This record gives sequence, C-alpha cells and structure tokens, in this order.
Amino acid sequence: VFLILAVLVFPVTRSLTRPLPKPPGMRLPIAAFELVNQRGQPFGSKDLEGKVYIVDFIYTSCGGPCPRMTKTMERIQKRTKNLGTSFQLVTITVDPENDTPEKLAEYMRGYHVNPTRWSFLTGSEKDIERIVVKGFKSAMSKEEAAVGHSERILLVDGDGAIRGIYDSDDPDSIAGLIRDADVLLNLRDWGPGSATAPARSPCFFSYTNG
Repeated sequence: VFLILAVLVFPVTRSLTRPLPKPPGMRLPIAAFELVNQRGQPFGSKDLEGKVYIVDFIYTSCGGPCPRMTKTMERIQKRTKNLGTSFQLVTITVDPENDTPEKLAEYMRGYHVNPTRWSFLTGSEKDIERIVVKGFKSAMSKEEAAVGHSERILLVDGDGAIRGIYDSDDPDSIAGLIRDADVLLNLRDWGPGSATAPARSPCFFSYTNG
C-alpha cells in the first residue's frame, strides 16, 4: 500500500517542486501616459497598474501587416483567457487623425475582442508620437499614403516596464511572449505595483497549447 501511494504522490511532488522559468531580463521603464479608448473614455497607465499587458501598434486603414497583427493579438487573447483581467491587451493606433474612437470600435467588431481585456487607444498626433516613440521606444513615421510603424508586440509588467519585444509574425516568438507573461504573473517579478497580480496563474505551463 505504501509503495503504491509513493508512486502516486511522487509525480505530483515533482511537478510542484519544478523550478519556475526565469523572468525576462529586459526592464525598460515607460513614462506615464493617458489616451482615449474605443468608448471615448480616458485610458492609460493608471488603468494598467499592477497588471501585465502587451501592446501593439496598427491603424485601421492599413492594407499591410495590421490585420495579421490584430489576428495574432486575437489568438493571444484566446490562449490567455484563463489569466482573466490580470493580463491585458492594448492596441494603439498610429493614425489618430483618422482613427477616432468610433472608427476603432468599428474595427474591433471585425475580430473577437473581449473589451474587458483588450483596449484600442487613440489620441492627438502629438501624444501618440510621444507615447509610441519615446514611451514604448518603437518606430513610427508618416508619409502621404502610409504610416510606418513597428510590427513587434511589447510585453509590459505591472510596474510599467517593457520586459520583452516579440515578432508578431513568428509563432515561436509568440509562444515565448505567452510564457514570459505567465512567468511575470506567477513570480510577480516587477516591483511595488504587483499587489493585484495572482500568485499562480491558472494556465501556467500551458503557453505552447493552441
């Protein structure tokens, strides 16, 4: 009997004592920011305090990478649904002149967006450029017919620091993003703003599942 119990308990004990993956080493602080969401309401870093989130940059009339990037964000939202609102998704337009809150809301309807977890943001051109370039340290340019922008997705911790930069078109990179977000949520590895993060996320070690 004791031998059977030992065999049954050993795998559980081993899994509970398995060392957690190390958190990403990058830590680039972001200045506080505030924009406007798809509902026309102020939304910014204060709303994201204590939460792990990802951010990408698109514009709704983009005929290039933007629809693909939004589909990638949609897949990340689905694969992290068990994390709840402790993990947020943020999309910032780089064409605020045309992308009003109403236009962003219309764009969202083309995707499976959970508005409690995923926010689309716009603002003045000056604010957008400052936040994208100086805050999130990402490329942005505007020409007559197109807007240039980064195709990367950024991971930000609960203390407002960039912890990773990932290729939106690389499945392995996206799997790494989900893994790193999971680690941050579990270890609360960011600082004093981490009080609202869960001690252990429900889907830990599930980041390779579709």
